[in-house]
Amino acid sequence: MLISETHLNDHKEFNLDGYNIYVSNHPKGTSQGGSAVLIRSSIKHHLHSTFQEEYIQATTVTVEGRSGAINVSAVYCPPKHTVSEGMWACYFKSLGPRFISGGDWNSKHTFWGSRLITTRGRELKRCLDSCKLTSLSTGEPTYWPTDPNKIPDLLDFFIKKGLSDLYCDVESCLDTISDHSLVIGTFSTNIIYREPPLTLYNHKTDWDAFAEYLNEGVDLKVRLKTEEDIDEATFYITNKIQEAAWRSTPEIKFSAKPVNIPFEIRRKIGEKRKLRRQWQLSRSSQDKTNLNRAARELKEIIEENQNATFKDKLSQLSATKKDNYSLWKITKNLKRPQQPIPPIRTPQGTWAKTPQEKVDVFAEHLSQVFTPNSSNMMEFENEIDQVINSDQQLSPPIKLVTPNELHRTIMKLSNKKAPGFDLITGEILKHLPRKPVVFLTMLFNAVLRIQYYPKLWKVSQICMTPKDGKPPTDPGSYRPISLLPLLSKLFEKVFLRRLKPILDEEKLIPDHQFGFREEHSTVEQIHRIVEKIRLSLEKKEYCSAAFLDIQQAFDRVWHKGLLFKMKNLVPNSFFMVLKSYLHGRKFQVKIGETTSKLYEIQASVPQGSVLGPVLYSIYTADLPCKDDDVVMATYADDTACLSSNKDPILASQKLQAQLDEIDVWLQKWRIKSSATKSVHVTFTLRKGDCPPVNLGSEQLPHKNCVKYLGLRLDRRLTWAEHIKAKKTEANLQYQKLNWLIGRQSPLSLNNKLLVYKCTIKPIWTYGIQLWGSASNSNLEILQRFQNKVLRDISGATWYTRNAEIHEYLGMPTVKEEICSYSSKYQDRLQGHTNKLARDLLMSDPEDTRRLKRWHILSLSDRI
Repeated sequence: MLISETHLNDHKEFNLDGYNIYVSNHPKGTSQGGSAVLIRSSIKHHLHSTFQEEYIQATTVTVEGRSGAINVSAVYCPPKHTVSEGMWACYFKSLGPRFISGGDWNSKHTFWGSRLITTRGRELKRCLDSCKLTSLSTGEPTYWPTDPNKIPDLLDFFIKKGLSDLYCDVESCLDTISDHSLVIGTFSTNIIYREPPLTLYNHKTDWDAFAEYLNEGVDLKVRLKTEEDIDEATFYITNKIQEAAWRSTPEIKFSAKPVNIPFEIRRKIGEKRKLRRQWQLSRSSQDKTNLNRAARELKEIIEENQNATFKDKLSQLSATKKDNYSLWKITKNLKRPQQPIPPIRTPQGTWAKTPQEKVDVFAEHLSQVFTPNSSNMMEFENEIDQVINSDQQLSPPIKLVTPNELHRTIMKLSNKKAPGFDLITGEILKHLPRKPVVFLTMLFNAVLRIQYYPKLWKVSQICMTPKDGKPPTDPGSYRPISLLPLLSKLFEKVFLRRLKPILDEEKLIPDHQFGFREEHSTVEQIHRIVEKIRLSLEKKEYCSAAFLDIQQAFDRVWHKGLLFKMKNLVPNSFFMVLKSYLHGRKFQVKIGETTSKLYEIQASVPQGSVLGPVLYSIYTADLPCKDDDVVMATYADDTACLSSNKDPILASQKLQAQLDEIDVWLQKWRIKSSATKSVHVTFTLRKGDCPPVNLGSEQLPHKNCVKYLGLRLDRRLTWAEHIKAKKTEANLQYQKLNWLIGRQSPLSLNNKLLVYKCTIKPIWTYGIQLWGSASNSNLEILQRFQNKVLRDISGATWYTRNAEIHEYLGMPTVKEEICSYSSKYQDRLQGHTNKLARDLLMSDPEDTRRLKRWHILSLSDRI
C-alpha cells in the first residue's frame, strides 16, 4: 500500500501486525506531508531509499520478483512548491530502471486525465517524455473537494518504467471518506515470499518417535583418538539430532484466517458507498451531510465492534502456562517492536540496501572489531610467544564426565535461549534418550583427554541489534549478539564446573571484581562506592572519583596475552583445552535468512559463551590496585577508582597515581580506554572541586553526576537525580501499558497488579537498598507515582484514601519496600562469599555519625 500525506514525524509511530512500514517524513520534522509504504512482512523486500525534500517526500521499497526486482515508491508532492523538469528527473533517476511510483502528485495534465494543464503538470509531462516513463491513471477524478464551488479533478496516479503495459490495470475505489479516493493498481508479476525461519521442532513434534529414532540410529562404537575423530563425531551427533527432530516434526501449513465482518457493518458499508456516489454526481450539500452521517455511523459501529473484540481478548489473557503465557507475550511485544534495518553506509560511501549487502558490510566491520589493538612493544610480545610455546608441564588429568552429570546439566538448560546455526535448543536436548547422552559423554571426555575443541563448536552466528540513540545507517551503531551451538555451551558448563574450584582456591579473580560471579550483584559493588563517598562526607573530605570507559573491552581481548596469563595460572591440562578453545574461531552475520561468509576471529572472548566472562575476568585480574587509600571497584569492564582527603589536591594526586598505573597496564595488554567518555566527579558537601585528573595524556571530563551500573550518583549523594530519572522512566512505561492496566482495561485486577509488579515496579525498586536513604521529600516523588498507578489499576474513586488502596491491593508503600529489601540485603551480606562485601557490615557506630541522614544499614527500621 502506497500512502500519501501521512502527517507523521519522528515522534509518531505506526505499527500493524504482519506488516512492515517505511516512512519518509517532511524534512522540517513537523507533522505535515510525508509518504509511507505498507508491505506484508512475508514478502521478500528491503528499503531502497527515501527522498525527503520540501517539494517531494517519497519512500521507495525494493520488492524481489522472479523476473527481477521492482522498486515501489510512495509519493507526496505538496502543492505550494514549484517543481521543474530537472527536479522531477532527479527523483525518478533515484528509482532505478524498473519501478512503480504512485501517490498524490498535485500536478494536472490532460494527458493523464486532469481537467486542465498546470505548470507543474507540464514540467512533469516533459520529464515523462524525456525519461521515457509511462503514466497510469483511471481517467476519473481522485480529488473531491468539500467546497461545492471547486471542481473534482485527477491528482493521484501511477508512473512506471520497465514494466509491460499488457499486465497493468488501474481502477478507482470509493470506500474512503477522505477528499482523495483510493486508486488500486494491479501489476502482474511473481513476487518472492520470505522463507519461514527454520526450526527443528514445533508443538506437534512426536518426541517418542524422536527418542526412538536416536536410540536406533546413534552408534556408540565410534573412534575418538585424534582431532579428526572428534570433528567427525561432533558433526555426526549434531546431524543425527537434527535428522531425528525433522523426521519427528510434521510441517504446519498456515492458512489465512477468514475475515468475519458482522452483517451490520457490511450493510453500513454498502449504504455509505451508495451515498458517496450520489454526492459525487449531485455535489449537493444535503447529500454531503447524509454521506458524512453514514460515515460517522459506520466508524462508530466499527469502533464498538473492535472494542468488544479487544475487551474479550484482554479478559482472556493469562500469565499461566495453560494459556501459553499470553499476558507476557503481549507485554513483551510492546517492549521490543521489531524495526527493519535501513540501508547501511559502507566505508566507500555507498549504500548497502539488500540483505546480502548489509550482512557483508556488518561482517567486514566486525572482522575489524575482532582484532587486537595495535602495540609497539615487540620485545614483550616475543617474550609472550616464548612462554606460550614453552614445554608443557605435567598436570593431573581433568575429571571425566559421567552420563548422569551430563543429564543433570541438560535438564537445567533454558528452553528460551536462541539456538546457534545448528538450530538445536534446550527443549530438544531435554528429550534426548539415554544413548545419545552417553555418546555426548564420550565426546566430551575425548575433548578433555585429547585437549582439542571441535571446529563445529567454534562457529558463531551474529545478529545485529540497533543501539539506542545512534544513527541507524552506521554499522558501528549496532550491537552484535552472538549465537553459539548449544552443544558447545553444554560442554563449557561441564568444563567450568571443573575450572571454578581452581579459580576459587588460587583466588585468581580479585575480590574487587564483582562481575560474572555467583552470589555477586551490582548492588553490593555500588554499595562499596557509596560507602566510600558517605564516609568522605561524614569526615568533611573531598572524594575524587574516576569512572572509566573501556572501548570494546570484550571484543578486543588479546588472545596471546590471555594465553600468557592462563599459562601461569591454571594447570596445563586446562590450559591446552582453553588454547584450542580460542584458536581458529569464526563468525558469520545473519539478517533474516541471509548470512555472510565465515570470517576469522583474531581477538575477543567468545560472546554468548559460558567461559567468555570468566576468561575476561582472568585477563583483567592483575589490574593494578596497590594503594589501600584508593577504592577500586570493577564490574566486568565498568571500572571506578575513588580517593578521598580533606585536601582536594591530595585526593586527586592519589587518584592520578592510580590512573597512571592503570594507563601503563592498559597499554601493555592492548586495552583501549576512552578518556572523553570517562567521567571525573568530586563528591563533597564543601565548596570547590578536586583538581582534574588525566588518563594517559587526556583529561577526564568533570561532571556533578555520574551513572554507574544503573544508579545515578550526584555530588552530594542525595539521590535526587536518580529518583527523578526513575520516576520519569517508570511513568513512560506506565503510559505504554495504560491500555492494558488502566481504568478502561477489562483485564482482571490480579493480572493488572501482576503486570505492574513485573514490568513497572522493578524500574524504580532497583538499588532501593541504597537509595532508600534519600530524604522523605525525594521518596514522596515515587510514592505519588505509585499512588496514581494503583488508583488507576483498582479503579478507585477520588475520595478513596491511598492507604486504603494499598491495603486492599496488598501493595507495600515505598518505605515498606525499603524496609523489606534492606532487611533481605543485610541477611545476604552476612553470608557473602566476598570479604569486601562482608566488610560493608562493619560500618562506623551510630554515635560517630555527623550527618542527619539515614544509614544504609539502618533502612530496615525506616517506616
